[in-house]
This record gives sequence, structure tokens and C-alpha cells, in this order.
Amino acid sequence: MKFISGVIDEMHQVTWPTFSENVHNTTIVVITGLAFALIFGAADWVFEQGITWLSK
Repeated sequence: MKFISGVIDEMHQVTWPTFSENVHNTTIVVITGLAFALIFGAADWVFEQGITWLSK
């Protein structure tokens, strides 16, 4: 039971983010994910075109 009471004590000390901080951080994660998807998608397309051109 010591462990559980220790966990509860620690959880009371946690500073939880506000709603606006969550929205801001989520927006950053989504934009970063989309940017990486576009970058890797473009790189994949370029390599695909190169391989196709080399195999002709």
C-alpha cells in the first residue's frame, strides 16, 4: 500500500497543462507530422521516379 499512497502523493504534485496548452501542443504535433509526411512522401516520389527512369 506504500507504493499506491506514494503514487497518489506524486500525482498531487504534478502540474497539469491547461486546455490552451494542450491545444497548442497538439497543433504543433499535427503540423510537424504533416510536414514530415509531405517531406518523406516527396522524397519517396523522387526516388520512385529515379528508379523508374533508371530501369528503362
